[in-house]
Amino acid sequence: MKAYLQRVNPQSGEVWFYSIQIQRDLLGEWQVIREWGRSGSSGTMRREVFYDLDPALESMDLLVEQLREKGYKVVMREGLTAEMAH
Repeated sequence: MKAYLQRVNPQSGEVWFYSIQIQRDLLGEWQVIREWGRSGSSGTMRREVFYDLDPALESMDLLVEQLREKGYKVVMREGLTAEMAH
């Protein structure tokens, strides 16, 4: 499951990105992996571990909504969302 969002500063033309992925690790836990920054930079990465898929999906959906409120546009989204998991 993935989502990729972008926000463009209209004055400077700078493009900011935010990438979110959900992956299962070798221990069977689910990781929400977030990476963000200005395009062309190395960005920042954070991982959050969940023991079940549903809370990980809910976290991803909430994060996407928060970013949209800040002006980010969803460029790509694939995989399950919390609504589809049930």
